[in-house]
Amino acid sequence: MIGPAKIPALDGVRALSVTLVILAHLPRSDNAVLYQGLWLVNQAARGAYVALDVFFVLSGFFITRLLIDERASTGRISITDFYTRRALRIFPIYYLAVGICWFVFHFSGAELAALFSYTFNYYHPFNPTPNPLEQSWSLSVEEQFYLVWPFLITAIPLRFGSLVTGRIVPLLAIASGAAISIWLWRSDPMLAGNVVYMSLPTRMLSLSLGGWLAFREFEGRPLRGLPCLAMLVGAVVVLAADRLGRDAGIIRSQSAYWTVALASWVMISIAFVATVVFDAGRLGKGLNRLLSIAPLRGVGRISYALYLYHLPVIFWFGLNEAVIHDGRAPFSHILAVVAIVVALATLSWFLIERPLQRLRQRRDRRIAGDAPGVTTVASTAGPDRCSGAVGSDVASGR
Repeated sequence: MIGPAKIPALDGVRALSVTLVILAHLPRSDNAVLYQGLWLVNQAARGAYVALDVFFVLSGFFITRLLIDERASTGRISITDFYTRRALRIFPIYYLAVGICWFVFHFSGAELAALFSYTFNYYHPFNPTPNPLEQSWSLSVEEQFYLVWPFLITAIPLRFGSLVTGRIVPLLAIASGAAISIWLWRSDPMLAGNVVYMSLPTRMLSLSLGGWLAFREFEGRPLRGLPCLAMLVGAVVVLAADRLGRDAGIIRSQSAYWTVALASWVMISIAFVATVVFDAGRLGKGLNRLLSIAPLRGVGRISYALYLYHLPVIFWFGLNEAVIHDGRAPFSHILAVVAIVVALATLSWFLIERPLQRLRQRRDRRIAGDAPGVTTVASTAGPDRCSGAVGSDVASGR
């Protein structure tokens, strides 16, 4: 089972998202007006926060889309195949980066254990010191998501997929943020805010709603048009109220502030991703044309490596010190660091990631040809179907 067709414009979405994240981790520069302007706008608009949430929504969408397609086609989900694909995609350059950074930056035993076990999202809030792989907290969230999601999609009847992923899990995610706020706020407000921001239970809000988009697609009722516009407007209103409430001292708990902010960011992310994927009107077509241009798609292909490598390079060249102390750096230094990051990510793609991608594709074709020896988990609800075909033009993203 090879799965639904790829949506080219989403490479462009990844490219924009990773660019905003990297820009947020770079320092200011006084001798480059355009760069300084982009940097200030990105900071003011919380662009990196929304971009990271877009990554979570995309992950939930794609993973759920593949799992639904497999289950609808075969009546079951191959857990062995799922984890093999994920391991080949994620582990090689991640553990390569961890190994090199351990040698160069001399991690402590606890840091190394958290990085190796994909639990840095829980280690870092309790040890909030700068780390050249601190962005790996989000990768930890992803790996923890992979541990539970295929079993959930296997267990629930597909006709209840939208209910579970669009209502039940998101409500539990918001409730978990409230529970963390109550549990940790009085003892350590900063810790409470960081745990809300980085924990799997709260981030399931974005991951699950990404899965909800996939179920909407499967049911033949993709999200688009006015609901997306309403989400976007609602998100802006809630974000403004959240910020004003904090500035006025009404919202005093940092964890409560972050819980509301996460809900707002996911509304923006859902509206944006749904418009790119499902909107067949002028706006959707225009976004798809823009996001499908070759340079953006090229950056999107290497976005995982860019995300993984950029902070170690920033730390190695000392630019993180300027970020920490709100300092400036010569634009030539910033440009050199960006060039090195892009070069490393490009080499990583051609030497490691693309060969492994081809290996995955050969393996998928072999499995599609009924190769024996894969472990599967049968659906407890049987091969039920919702209305709408996964293989339709809209659902497949063609």
